[in-house]
Amino acid sequence: MSKRPKMLASVVRDIIAPVLRECPSECGMVSITEVEVTDDFSYATVYISALKEPELALKFLEGKLFELTRSLGQLYRKRIPTLRFRLDYRTERGGRIDELLR
Repeated sequence: MSKRPKMLASVVRDIIAPVLRECPSECGMVSITEVEVTDDFSYATVYISALKEPELALKFLEGKLFELTRSLGQLYRKRIPTLRFRLDYRTERGGRIDELLR
C-alpha cells in the first residue's frame, strides 16, 4: 500500500471512530482493527471487532453508511471510496490458537 491510501485510511478511521461510541450497549466495546484502502481509492474496507455482539455492531455501522460517506466527502474531496465494513475474526482465531497450544 502506498503512502496516499494509508493517509486516507487514517481519515476514514478518524471519521468512524466517534460513531463507534453510539453502537448499542449490547455490543460491548467496539473498535476498528484495520482500515484498508485500495490503491485506486475505490474502496475502504473497515475491519471491526466487538466484545459481545459483533453482528449487531456491523449492522449498526452499515445503517450509518450514508452519514459516514457524507462526512468523508466533506473532509476528503478527491475521490470518495465506497465504505465496506467487515468483522475481524483474527483476535478470535489468535485466542483459539493460544487455547489449543496450552
